[in-house]
Formats: sequence, C-alpha cells, structure tokens
Amino acid sequence: MPVSFALELYRNIQFQNSIANGIYLNHAAVSPSARRVVDAVTEAITFSSLDPEACFMEKFFPAWIGARKRLAALMGVPDQDLAFTRNTGHALSIVADGLILEPGDNVVMASCEYPAVTYPWMAQAWRGVETRLVAPNADGTLSPELFSASMDSRTRVIALSWVQFTTGYRANLAEFVKLAKAHDAILIVDAIQGLGALPLNAGELDIDIVATGSHKWLMGPHGCGGLYIKPSLLDRIHLVNMGAVSVVNVTDFDGTRFEPKPNAQRYEEGSPNGLGLVGLDAALSLLEEAGIENIAESVLSNSKHAAEAVANRGYVLDSPTDDAARSGIVMFHHPTRPGQEVVEALKAARISASLRAGLVRFSPHFYNTHEDIDAAVAALPA
Repeated sequence: MPVSFALELYRNIQFQNSIANGIYLNHAAVSPSARRVVDAVTEAITFSSLDPEACFMEKFFPAWIGARKRLAALMGVPDQDLAFTRNTGHALSIVADGLILEPGDNVVMASCEYPAVTYPWMAQAWRGVETRLVAPNADGTLSPELFSASMDSRTRVIALSWVQFTTGYRANLAEFVKLAKAHDAILIVDAIQGLGALPLNAGELDIDIVATGSHKWLMGPHGCGGLYIKPSLLDRIHLVNMGAVSVVNVTDFDGTRFEPKPNAQRYEEGSPNGLGLVGLDAALSLLEEAGIENIAESVLSNSKHAAEAVANRGYVLDSPTDDAARSGIVMFHHPTRPGQEVVEALKAARISASLRAGLVRFSPHFYNTHEDIDAAVAALPA
C-alpha cells in the first residue's frame, strides 16, 4: 500500500472530527485527539465509574507499561530508563533541582528557548549557578560554535530544544553531543517539538537526558511527559520528587523502607495520570502503526510545501530552508500587516495557526495534505 494512501486512511478515519471543524495547522501548540484516543479514554473513564479498582488494573496499569514501551521506542532508549512526568517542564525541573552543582558552575542555553527550558535553570541562581544565554545567528540557527564561545571549565550543562518553537530550526544533535563531551558537560534535550514528527535515536546518539510532553506532535492528552536519564548519570542527581512509587517494592507500603528504583523511574513519585496514559498509549499506537519514517516524510513534505506557498504569497519566511535544519514548524510574517491580524483572518476562515514572537506559525502533521495548506495560504490576507 502506498504510504500516501495509508496516511490518507488515518486522516479520514482517525481525524474526521478535526477535519470537519476546519483546517488544523497548529500541532506545535496542541494536537487534536484521534478517534482511537477518544474511544480509549471514554471506555476507561466509563469503566472507572463502575469499578475504579478494576479499571486501574485492567486499563491504567497496562497503559502505564504499554505507553512507556512505545514512547521509549520512539525516543530510541531502553524503556526501563524512561520515567513518566506531568509534562516537559516537570521533567526538566526534576533534573535542574536534583543535579549536583556547585556555586560558580554554569549552564549554557539559547536566548530564544522556550521557558520550560530556561526557567528551571534560572531558578538555580539561589545556589550560585549561572545561566548563560547564547544569541542565535541572524537566521535563527544555533551552531555548536556559538555555544562553545560561552562555555568554560565550569560549564556543567548544555540545555537545548531539538526543534525551536519560534523558528522551527532543528538542531544537529550529534554535533551538540560532541560539544558536550568535549567540555565534560551534560547535554539535556527538550524533544517536544520533534518527537512524534521526526525520527530520534537518543540512545545511539548518546544523549544524556531527554524530556518531552504528550500533547503536541505525539498527539496525546495533556498532563503526561517523559524523562529519559542515562543510567550513568543517576548518581549525579539528588533524590528529588520522591513518593510512594519511587521505590523498588511499590506494593510494600512500608514507609520506613526507602530503596529507590535503580533507574529514572525513581522520579515517578505517585499514582500516574491513568486517563492520560490510556490516551497517550492509544496515540502512540497510531504513530507506531503509521511508522515514524512515513510520518516524517509527510511532515517535512507538508512544511516544505507551506514554506514555498507562503513565500509565493508574498510573505517573508522566518524558518530554515536547509533540509537538515527543517522541521514541521513553518514561521512567517507579512511585510506590513501585524501577525495578530493574520492569525485572526485565518481563524475567521476556520484555519488554526499560532502567533509566536509576532510571527505566524503553521505546524501541519502527517495527516494534513498539501490541499489543506493551499487553502490556508489562500486565506492569508494580501
């Protein structure tokens, strides 16, 4: 079956509600729920209303296991080294609060980063940890050389988004891994704007720590995140965010026996977001079936088509055009009209897009078509 035809089937069967409501090009903000996600969560909450304990054992617990395996596979890491969190910011805060640092140590990141990346480290100022912000190049790119110029012998962490939310720039993670190793620093990657749209093999790349969230390109519900920590780093992170589920024998219920789990799952402090995991597991099963390579091909085709179309419409493109640096995000602006005016015009035409840093953002997923994008571009004010 041709890939395009197979993805069209997902569009018509899984996303008919979204399609009926207009053209949705806003997956970098939050994704619509696929039919199977709605069905899975509806079934689980109905079951919970009848027999909540049985629902936990028969729905929530299997989803806890299944979603972990699927998310780990998509991330390219062992599932035992992946913990669930509430969101990306929660995951990054666990690391920032727990990492053993000394006064005078510094963390280097880009000045254009999303707050979930910057704030956890800025919050470490109380213990004398310096946050160093690197300005991107004029074209929005972030090279390892830029970071290297701000690093020294006290640099302990490089914090980086795989894909930047205001430009769509996709970092060369392999080059940043090399940079981190050269400075004996830890590379911490926020993968939320790429994971689910593009292939990632964090284990093969030897990335130290990866955080993500469920509600964007993974197409899951709000309130679930993921945190991968390379096992060799566990001894460098204090035990923070501890709770009843953080220990080896979870069902012992003896509060005097504190034996933390030997992996990242020690940071799963309590009862999981059962409904969120049910929905996430269903969403991940869809991505798994469609195939991440097929999804990436469609996403990148859509974003390239969008970039070309908005430029042809007379708008200024603010995202990279180089294939290695592109993602599912396309940023652009009108030469004279304010971005808010453009987004409101799209909204009036039943087209969902975002405004970020004064720029209009399209972020089509794999089930979108070039026809969706053409209709959206046609609705842009001249």
